[in-house]
Amino acid sequence: MAAPLHALRDQAVALGLGRAAPVLTGVPAEVAAVSAEIAGAAQRQRERTAERARAASALRAETQRLEVLNRLGTALSSELDRQRLGDAVVEAATHLTAAAYGALFERVPEGPDGPEHWRLLSLTGGPREAFTRFGLPRVTNLFSETFAAGGVVLSEDVTTDPRYGSHGGMPKGHLPVRSYLAVPVVSGTGSTLGALLFGHPEPHRFGSREAALIEGLAGQAAVAMDNARLFASVRREQDRFAAAVQAVRGVLWTNGPDGRMTDDQPAWAGLTGQTPAQYAGFGWADAVHPDDRATSVETWNAAVAERRRYTHEHRVRRHDGVFRTYAIQAVPVLDPDGTIREWVGVHSDITEQRAAEAALRESNEEIQRYAYIVSHDLRAPLVNIMGFTSEIEASQDDIRTALAGRPDAARIDADLAESVSFIKAAINKMDGLINAILKLSREGRRNFQPEPLAMTALVQSLADAQRHQADTVGAVITIGDLPDLVADRVAVGQIFGNLIDNAIKYLAKDRPGRIEISGSVSDGLAVIAVRDNGRGIDARDHARVFELFRRSGVQDRPGEGIGLAHVRTLVRVLGGRIDLESEFGVGTTFTVTLPLRQA
Repeated sequence: MAAPLHALRDQAVALGLGRAAPVLTGVPAEVAAVSAEIAGAAQRQRERTAERARAASALRAETQRLEVLNRLGTALSSELDRQRLGDAVVEAATHLTAAAYGALFERVPEGPDGPEHWRLLSLTGGPREAFTRFGLPRVTNLFSETFAAGGVVLSEDVTTDPRYGSHGGMPKGHLPVRSYLAVPVVSGTGSTLGALLFGHPEPHRFGSREAALIEGLAGQAAVAMDNARLFASVRREQDRFAAAVQAVRGVLWTNGPDGRMTDDQPAWAGLTGQTPAQYAGFGWADAVHPDDRATSVETWNAAVAERRRYTHEHRVRRHDGVFRTYAIQAVPVLDPDGTIREWVGVHSDITEQRAAEAALRESNEEIQRYAYIVSHDLRAPLVNIMGFTSEIEASQDDIRTALAGRPDAARIDADLAESVSFIKAAINKMDGLINAILKLSREGRRNFQPEPLAMTALVQSLADAQRHQADTVGAVITIGDLPDLVADRVAVGQIFGNLIDNAIKYLAKDRPGRIEISGSVSDGLAVIAVRDNGRGIDARDHARVFELFRRSGVQDRPGEGIGLAHVRTLVRVLGGRIDLESEFGVGTTFTVTLPLRQA
């Protein structure tokens, strides 16, 4: 008797749906139908199993992609080294697109190192020589759109792409590429930073999905590359600043917005030996010399309250107990809204400089005293010579009477008159030299009184005072806009009065005289030039004209050779310098550089 249908079904289940139901011969139609049903169920189960396997595979692939994106995101947010950043981007993008080769070319803008060019930053899937041996990327029709940040370039087979052969196709020995994908890397400001390029030796390997993926990565890479460049720029500035501080033997420190020393200050600690607890707040003042301490704190608080640059000088006790003299410069660092973020300052050791200046002042004072004594002592015998010469001159009639009748009386009288004239000329010359020495000595001892000077008006008044001399020789004086100064009025007047007088005195006779006085401000200093088209000064005499009692060229003008020596002395006392440019027969320019504010 045939088994019931449900028993056959149970038997089939027990045997497993994965196996085909046995084909029974000579069984009723009901049994055949059940067998067919069992076979269909088994087929559907296999399909579901295959679908689950495909889904699991897709899930694993997606998980891997997410892991790659996650690692890349971490690198993009934290990596500040451009090389490592580029390597991470190219490696991740190559994996995500299943490309055989991936490269990141970095755009190098035009600068001191040369014109704009592209260089290979990162590469995967082949040796660097596969690209670098061909030199810089050629701006072909296929590449140009990427270099110009024109958007995504996708070619399923570059060998059939009309843009491919514009420069003769792929160079011999290049990595084989048929599938090609390129995306520009553009910063948020629109600046092209680089380009991502991917290739595969088989066609039709990249599609819109890969293009969209790489385009998104390029945007993230641009942000990261911008950050890396910004960090490198800041690092360079920090290194440059640190080097500058070291170059001036400076000690760098920072204070909070309220002017109190906070945080770790290794340079200050190294200088003074103070611990953070000791220098915190105003504890740093304990390392300042007791005689300078109160003034230092008072002036510092005033600068902080007024939010202005701080310039000061005081003595600081080093870690070895020795006091050294330091010049201080400190500036506030402001946030975008104008509030003070912190103060940055530098202590520069000027002990040797101040000692040298003191020695120089002492030497100058000694020279001035010596000059005064010498000139004073010379004047006494000179007065005696002048007196006896006057007596000889007054006695000439008596001498003629005494010599009357002698055959050589006329010759003796002429010789005597000539000798007296020579003596008088020598006396006048000596008197002029003594007066010049006394004048320079008095200038060195004079107290200079700085006051605001409207330089254009001041120099114009000096020119007006010499208008008669200028008109006599047909000279025209023009005065431009001159920077105003805070300096000693008498000293400045003597400087430019002498230069204008010299320019008029030594104009050429064969052409109309032109004297131009111009000014500007450079690096916080006033630069005033007095230019003429006069005789000019021979190159051999450029240094000599500033020496005392030395003159240049034809001696057909009155003078003792003290004018330019006096000018240079005054300029130096005011903290400036004077330079000379001249061409013989063409003209001369004296350039005076002075501080805008006399110390």
